[in-house]
Amino acid sequence: MCTTPTWHVSAFTHRGRVRGSNEDTIAIGGQILAGDLPAPLEFHLSSRASVLMVADGLGGHNAGALASRFVIEQLVKLIDCTATAFDCATAITETNQNLFDLMQQQPDLAGMGSTLVGAVLQQTELVSFHVGDSRLYLQTPLHLIQLSQDDVPEGNIDPQGRRTTHGITQALGGSLGFIAVEPHVTTDPLPTPDETLLLCSDGLTDLVSDDAIRRVLARTADLSLATRRLAALAFRRGGHDNISIVVARRERA
Repeated sequence: MCTTPTWHVSAFTHRGRVRGSNEDTIAIGGQILAGDLPAPLEFHLSSRASVLMVADGLGGHNAGALASRFVIEQLVKLIDCTATAFDCATAITETNQNLFDLMQQQPDLAGMGSTLVGAVLQQTELVSFHVGDSRLYLQTPLHLIQLSQDDVPEGNIDPQGRRTTHGITQALGGSLGFIAVEPHVTTDPLPTPDETLLLCSDGLTDLVSDDAIRRVLARTADLSLATRRLAALAFRRGGHDNISIVVARRERA
């Protein structure tokens, strides 16, 4: 049974300044966010609803927005606050299979795919999972730590944490024939109220360095304002891709 703690969450998603539509999808608990938000939304979640996810439909592939929403809708049903690392891995592999089944049933959707990053905020542990290049960070009082591992060709991350190419080595879907997915799933201690989680699509991290992200999170106590500032940095640096940001902090008892 899930009990305390509770979480304060700010979420934002937008097409950016160049793309014609937003192919990202966010889940905050059971609530799904897509399209363009005019401003960050704030949530106060009990641990019964503390599952956070960001999916980024593959740009240049067919039906990216549909793929990311399908992935999120499937996983909202399959992953809850009691999910173990094994449960999360099983749910992701099942969702990948279902995505390919959908493509087989509807050939016009062939090749659609999505990345994924998520966090299950349990009573004493953080279970995180990801596939592709969407990221999960932990901001401590002194450091920004990337908890996720980019599925990109080796050597394609620069010293500032930004990619030098847009290729990824795996995604959910994303090919004409079935390819099994190997999700990264880890279990870590639950963040303290002095620490902050950031889940985001590469529309943020391709344009904003880890150091700039660290400075915003370290200097901005208000989560909605931190979300706005991160999005503004990506927009100022071109906003070339869809931008999705979820910032979460454990509330003090």
